[in-house]
Amino acid sequence: MCHTPPFSHVYRDLIRHIIYDGAIETNERTGHRVAVHDGGYSFTLDLSDDRLPVVGSRKLFPRTAAAEVAWFLVGKQDVTWLKRYAPIWDKFVEADGVTIDSAYGYRWRRHFGRDQLSLAVEALRSNPTDRRIFISAWDPGKDGLGEPGQKNVPCPVGFTLSITRGRLNSTMLLRSSDVFVGLPYDVMGHALLMSVLARSIDPELGLGRMHVSLAHPHIYETHWMMARTCLLGPLVEEKPELPRCWDMGEVIANPEGYVAEVAQYAKEVEWPAFSPRPEVVQ
Repeated sequence: MCHTPPFSHVYRDLIRHIIYDGAIETNERTGHRVAVHDGGYSFTLDLSDDRLPVVGSRKLFPRTAAAEVAWFLVGKQDVTWLKRYAPIWDKFVEADGVTIDSAYGYRWRRHFGRDQLSLAVEALRSNPTDRRIFISAWDPGKDGLGEPGQKNVPCPVGFTLSITRGRLNSTMLLRSSDVFVGLPYDVMGHALLMSVLARSIDPELGLGRMHVSLAHPHIYETHWMMARTCLLGPLVEEKPELPRCWDMGEVIANPEGYVAEVAQYAKEVEWPAFSPRPEVVQ
């Protein structure tokens, strides 16, 4: 397999390009100024080392990504449990205070009348050469296209799964990427999800490549200074382990245990000193 750069290098290069070469515009929906990459941006990460991809220029909290993955696997819209680990989801709840209408896991497992995740696992178990595995979170009947008043529209709109050389690969598409706040957690979360799905398909199945395709990668003005700080100093290249002993059923049965294991792996590595807590722009 040809060499792919680590996420830490990819991420720093993307931030540098957006901050210093991106177009500056005011987003009409949010009212915020943003620096925007011209067109799309794609990169590929090699997960065969069973390590969690991290940015290396700032401290991250993998337990947050793990909690999101566990909640997605459960397939619920009620966000009560997740808010203990990721309170940012408070910004996206409906008027009832507990429901996320477009919850990714609900879309994957229930919304379209098919359990897309379970069907994908079964399809790849029976036919590892299947090229028709696509899991969608985007509902063309209600999302985007000028539809007003939505609290949250999926950013990771879907992903593929495939098996080659005895390893699970995936391509994830983000229709819009908040590069400073969201992208590090989208990448960690998808790597964690791939690990769980690989175990669910076949305990002997390894991890291969994660290809990420970003449409509209941007950084909000309120995060520009923090993003510039990420361009300074050496990168910390140490990466936590990816848990490889959890399948879908085990995570659903014990989400707290899964989150605790990911958090423990995160404690065992060195993290950068820079630890910003950026606000999510809704």
